[in-house]
Amino acid sequence: MSATRPAARLLFAGIVASLSYGIAAPAAEICRFTGTTDYSGHVAVTTRVTASAGAIQVDVAGAFDSSTMFWFGVHYLVEEVSNWHDGQLESVAVNSRYLIGDHIVRQQWDDFQRRTDGLQAYRVQAKTLADFRRRHPGFIQHWDPATFGQPWLDDYPAALPERRVDLDLKGAPLPSGLRTPLAMAFYWVRWLRGDSQAVSVFLPGFKRDLVVDLRVMSSPSASGTLWRAPLHYPALEESPASNATALISPDRHLSQLTFELHTFRGSGRGIITQQGCEGTSVVPVGWHQ
Repeated sequence: MSATRPAARLLFAGIVASLSYGIAAPAAEICRFTGTTDYSGHVAVTTRVTASAGAIQVDVAGAFDSSTMFWFGVHYLVEEVSNWHDGQLESVAVNSRYLIGDHIVRQQWDDFQRRTDGLQAYRVQAKTLADFRRRHPGFIQHWDPATFGQPWLDDYPAALPERRVDLDLKGAPLPSGLRTPLAMAFYWVRWLRGDSQAVSVFLPGFKRDLVVDLRVMSSPSASGTLWRAPLHYPALEESPASNATALISPDRHLSQLTFELHTFRGSGRGIITQQGCEGTSVVPVGWHQ
């Protein structure tokens, strides 16, 4: 089935949609993953988790490239930087970039800050470099796609971001144990316990259906614990069903992610495997084997 831009976005979203506590002593860990998908897709992901004094930051940056979706190839880049305190989401920032060949289709930088009435949204974006320079002159150094993955949050206030009420996650209090897609898939899934539980995941940047509720179920594996999550969302078909799995090693590292997505415009499958981790694992306080 031919792929479309919405299908391509959902294809990569499936990678991260597969799948509480405070943090102990200062720690930091970097892990790297690679994978393949349908449509000759290639995935590379780097995660950086740092923690100190009850606070944790999960920075996940991923790149998806496919040579068969369009003549010049598709390039989709996304970085999610989430901050937590005592296991509660305080903020999440997302930089996403979509290119066909060297042509920039879309670039945007979103920031969501926790307030008393939910998460307030801000956005930086423009269709052309000239428009970007006019609207966000204090942020122009981040326009070039080659800058993806470089620190940008410190420069964000100078960009004069646009307040986006339509992207707010309204509600007080926020759902208990609320997670974000990349932090869930690459960090919090490592610390799930039991054999079944519900997890609410906030989809930053979406205008509708901002929260998806997942029912994740575990089963033993020769390589550790396998968590499986059926994926239910309006953009996904109910039959055949979409799903994602996460394999957690006995030492609580993410070994592998797999996904199978069926949308109304196309389907896709993929597998992502850990290539190695360095540093000290960030173990949540209160978590015991």
